[in-house]
Amino acid sequence: MLKFQETAKHVTVGRSNSACSDAMIARRYTIERKLGNGSFGSVYLVSDKKAKQGDKLKVLKEISVGDLKPNETVEANLEAQLLSKLDHPSIVKFYASFVERDSFCIITEYCEGGDLDLKIQEYKQSGKVFTQRQIIDWFIQLLLGVNYMHERRILHRDLKAKNIFLKNNLLKIGETCILIVLNCLGADLSVVTFRGLWSFSSFDGFM
Repeated sequence: MLKFQETAKHVTVGRSNSACSDAMIARRYTIERKLGNGSFGSVYLVSDKKAKQGDKLKVLKEISVGDLKPNETVEANLEAQLLSKLDHPSIVKFYASFVERDSFCIITEYCEGGDLDLKIQEYKQSGKVFTQRQIIDWFIQLLLGVNYMHERRILHRDLKAKNIFLKNNLLKIGETCILIVLNCLGADLSVVTFRGLWSFSSFDGFM
């Protein structure tokens, strides 16, 4: 899974049909730097020229449509539909999705604090420990975000430290490309699945 840490000082894109090979994406976003790579594609930090001051930095997730199988293209569109329905302070905010050249692009909130796994490793290496108050605060924020999704019949299914991000020291659930929509009709359960780490049993699947 992606970590929000810089992997390249300057972005270089080898494929000319990549949306991120343009100086301006969708006539609105300019690339600041590359953040990492995931199973579907690449992630970039971008600047939104139409956003208000202080809210210009966003994250662009680029998915190469040409590399996707038909069912995976459906998954990418479903992710955007799911994200557009989620609006909670403990969930990484969705802003927009669009197709640019051969890429399906998703714009989401940027969390400058990185992921929780990275923060834990930093504390371990420096010999520091989190305060009990901080742990309780983050745990409450996590539960509120998970409960919000569960009320909308959505399971994350890969909820772990690497998929939890920090912004202004507030916890936000991210990596929603492996969300599951649950449709319950009486005793029947219809599940639309996303690609995820199915060997990992996320605790929210048992709540």
